[in-house]
This record gives sequence, structure tokens and C-alpha cells, in this order.
Amino acid sequence: MTVPLIILALATVFALLLGLWARSGHEMGLEQWTVGNRGFGALLVFLLLAGEIYTTFTFLGASGFAYGLGGPAYYILAYAALAYVIAYFMLPPVWAYAKQHHLVTQPDFFAHKYDSRALGIVVSLVDIVALIPYLVLQLTGLGIIVVAAGYGAIDKDIAIWIGAIVVTIYVIVSGVRGSAWTAIAKDIMILAVVLFLGIYLPVHLYGGIGAMFTDIAKAKPGFLLFPAKGQSVWWFVSTVLLTALGFFMWPHSLASCYTAREARVFRKNAIMLPGYQLILLFVYFIGFAAVLKVPGLKGAASNLALFKLVVAEMPPWVVGIVGAAGVLTAMVPGSMITMTAATLISRNLYG
Repeated sequence: MTVPLIILALATVFALLLGLWARSGHEMGLEQWTVGNRGFGALLVFLLLAGEIYTTFTFLGASGFAYGLGGPAYYILAYAALAYVIAYFMLPPVWAYAKQHHLVTQPDFFAHKYDSRALGIVVSLVDIVALIPYLVLQLTGLGIIVVAAGYGAIDKDIAIWIGAIVVTIYVIVSGVRGSAWTAIAKDIMILAVVLFLGIYLPVHLYGGIGAMFTDIAKAKPGFLLFPAKGQSVWWFVSTVLLTALGFFMWPHSLASCYTAREARVFRKNAIMLPGYQLILLFVYFIGFAAVLKVPGLKGAASNLALFKLVVAEMPPWVVGIVGAAGVLTAMVPGSMITMTAATLISRNLYG
């Protein structure tokens, strides 16, 4: 077994053990399993909400967008920051209503608020239809990351099955607490990996971040700007607005909000989370660094820009650590999606 695969295996085992340990000292009833008995403070809610941002998309999509699209990719920085402004005003009353009436899912809220069981069922069906492809996306991303970081030594389908089994086990045992504690490990690794690569690669390959953008602008004029048509400034504005308005329509995002201890948690996080978005800048720097150093990636292949560059420029043990962080970015949102979908089916449909 190669060094990267050993690191990936250790990260997977660690995530499983941490997810199982999260149950310690807690008796699992429905509210404990789904919303942590509404006892999470600002830090755990922060990490759960951040877990919805830093998914496999961070390693694959965001860097791939920067590599393939250039300037228009910056819309990703803007929409979540705007969504948190909306959350500052919207989430406290939603949380208070859910706590008062012991609601644990998004359909619970609509069914109770509008006194319509049928509406709750419709919302459940829409949620499940939306969640299934999103879960598939996370697991597929996990497989791609493991194959790339493991130098192709393990089959993608095997990696997906292992990840799915690990997530399922600790979700069954620990519920949302398992997701919250694995989110802590994930965010620590994300910060370390992204900050290091986002600074080191531009400096190592180009002499600095400014020099990197200068070289790209010379080699590909207009690449760093919004085009006059298509993904133009108007596209940017409309996409940011639409995505921000729909940010908390995801049922697992709203379920994360139910875990809070008090309404003030959301206002604290609404202040801090937009700043946390800036970490994505360093993911962009990695994608931009690959533009001239790993040329020729087209279509879906552009999503591999980060790993192609890291494999080319970094030793295997570093590639393993980057891959381990990528695996955790799939497991945390994957566990929240799995738990939410299971609750929707059992409580709001079958129940």
C-alpha cells in the first residue's frame, strides 16, 4: 500500500471512530439524533453550516471553475455571504417556531405553519428528489478524489462504497452529533491544506500571487474578466441573487439550524461566516495556478485541476493529506444529507 493510500485509510478510520464517539453520553431519541436536542452552541452550528459550503465542490468544482471559467468563477464567493445576511433576520424566528413546536425537519415546518399535512408531504417529496443527486454527487466526488490522490491504486467504485458504508454507520449510531464532530476535523484539515497550497503553489510556480495573475493575463487576455455576453456581469448579479435566496431551501441546511441552543447563535454566525468564505480565495489561487502549468483540461476534466497540479508538484505524503481533507469534505455533507433523507422518509412520508 502506498503512502497516500495509508493516509487516506487512516483519515477514513479516524472519521468513523470520531463519528461513533460523538454519541458518548447521549441517549438517542428522535430530537437528539436529528437536531442534537437543540443544544449546539455557536461553534458547532458554525461548523455544520460551513460543512454545507466546503464540500467536494471545494476541491473539485471551485478550483475547476477558476481553471476553466476565470473571472466568472468569483460568483461562488458572493452568494453565500449574501445568504448569511438573509439568515441574520430569517433563521432566529424559524428556529424559535421549530423549538416551540418540536419540529425536526423542513416539511415539519411547512406542515405545521400552514396547517397542511399535504403540503408537508409535497415538500418531503421535493426534498428527497433534490437530495438524492446531491448525495450521489458527494460520493462520486469522494471516489474521484481517492483515485486522484491514490495515484489510481484503488478503484473509484470501491472508494465510493467504503465512504458510503462509513457514513451510514456513524449516522445510524450518532446522528447529527457524528456530523458535527467530523466537521471539526474536516475544517481543521481544510484550513491547513487550502491555506498552504493557495499560498505555496503561486509563490513556488510564479514567484507570487500577483505575478501569477500577471502571467495569466498575458497568456490568456480577458480570461480574468467577465465577458460581454454569456457569463457577464448581469449573469453574475442574477446568479448570486438567485442562489442566495435559495441557500436555506436545502433541507439539510435548515435541519442544521434546528440544532442551535438559542437564536443568538445565528446572528453570531451571520457575522463570522461571510469572512470564512474568503478561504475559497485560496482554492481559486490553486485553480488559477494550474491554468498555465497543467494546460489542456477540458469539460469535466477541469475539475481535476487541483489534484493534477498537486500530484505534479508535491511529494506523495502531501498528496495523501490533501486527499484525506477531500475525503472529509465528502463525508460531512454526505452524512447530513443521509440523515436528513432518512428522517424525511421515515417521519414525513412513511410516518
